[in-house]
Amino acid sequence: MDDRQENTLSMFQVVSQTMQTNQGVWSGVADVVSSVAAFDTEVAGIETLAAQQQQSSEGVTQDKKDLRAAMADSAMIVVGALKALAARTGNDDLAAQINFTRSSFIYGRDTQAATNGDVVHTHGTANAAALANSGITAATLTALRGAIDAYRDIISRPREVIVTTSAVTGQLEAAIARALAILTDQLDNLIELFRVSNRPFYDQYQAARQTIDTGSPTPPLPVP
Repeated sequence: MDDRQENTLSMFQVVSQTMQTNQGVWSGVADVVSSVAAFDTEVAGIETLAAQQQQSSEGVTQDKKDLRAAMADSAMIVVGALKALAARTGNDDLAAQINFTRSSFIYGRDTQAATNGDVVHTHGTANAAALANSGITAATLTALRGAIDAYRDIISRPREVIVTTSAVTGQLEAAIARALAILTDQLDNLIELFRVSNRPFYDQYQAARQTIDTGSPTPPLPVP
């Protein structure tokens, strides 16, 4: 939420609390009862949407970074063995195809890093028997396959989170508008019933309706 939305929600919450605290004053007025119920429903929805909006791609991005590193670690175990095999057997073609460093998996395009992992897994599987003496087992290759698949699965998630958050932002604006309409068109008018009959409650409501800017303070003007 931006500062304006935060300030508006804070005002909503104060109004809701004020109405609940003074429920005994207005509970006998049917239109006030229905308006308060509708308003509280909207406020609860806004709070839920605000929590969803706070979701960001940061956590997913960190997960992707960790999974990429895990894939690189698994891949380099097999790469090392393949390079040794290529050197030992004079297989220049194999040496050229698996000429990767850890940077080949950590940097560059996400999809290319996963593809590099596929290449290593393919050659590792094809040379599994020859790699056994280098400590490469079926479990090693299975772990590499799992690391590649886990990384590939998470590649698109940061974008998915952004798209979801954008949709929630639109819903949030609509919910705030509905709640404001209930206050402006209904409760603000109905509360006039209590201007004379219960002035303390009337004044509390008016005070609660003030939106206070709780954002960053405006910096002082420079001294000429």
